Amino acid sequence: MKKTLPLILFLIVFIISACAPQMSAPLTPLPAVTQVPVTEAPTAKLYANSEFGLGFQIPASWFGPEEYVSEGTLRVEVGSDKVYPYGEPPEQPSDVKNSYNIVIQYTKNNQNQYWKATLESLLGLRDGESFSDARSMVIRVRQFDLGRFKGFEYITTLSETAQTDPFYSRSVILFDGQSNDLVTILGQPVNVQVNEGANWRQVYQVIDDANLTVFHEILGSLTLE
Repeated sequence: MKKTLPLILFLIVFIISACAPQMSAPLTPLPAVTQVPVTEAPTAKLYANSEFGLGFQIPASWFGPEEYVSEGTLRVEVGSDKVYPYGEPPEQPSDVKNSYNIVIQYTKNNQNQYWKATLESLLGLRDGESFSDARSMVIRVRQFDLGRFKGFEYITTLSETAQTDPFYSRSVILFDGQSNDLVTILGQPVNVQVNEGANWRQVYQVIDDANLTVFHEILGSLTLE
């Protein structure tokens, strides 16, 4: 009995202390929280032309699209700097250097043959190989097919022997042999600044590489009926 008495007394003290009111410092009211609606900035805007069945997505921060239609051909231009209606150059050149433009052109029942030599040359190349003449050099990047359209992605620049102004572009050519429909996508650096002593081709290539993700995102979002 003597051994159990301390344990009983401990339990009685524990129960009384648990039931007694607890003293604490007064609570400070929390400031009211204002709920601010979260609005996500759009990452892309959609272009669509129902007449040609052409659509694609454009980065929200890019300019355009500027659309031009003539005799079965649709031309759409977008860019990282402001773009202008086709055939209407700006009165004053832009101060923005090293921007990038992308032009998508869709011709139904195309009857011109100028592009066939390029297509046939690309067919004879492997990825990474090139062919050139006195003025230009074409480098095959990869084969690219989209639905009924078959084609290639490639780079066009000056040949090593050309003495004309610098030129560098990334292109995709898509052709449907049944309908003769032709689609071309052209991306190129604009208003390029080449510092004295710099390698102009490397400068153009750096700008192209910086916009390669956008080029491929537009290409990946392209829909053709």
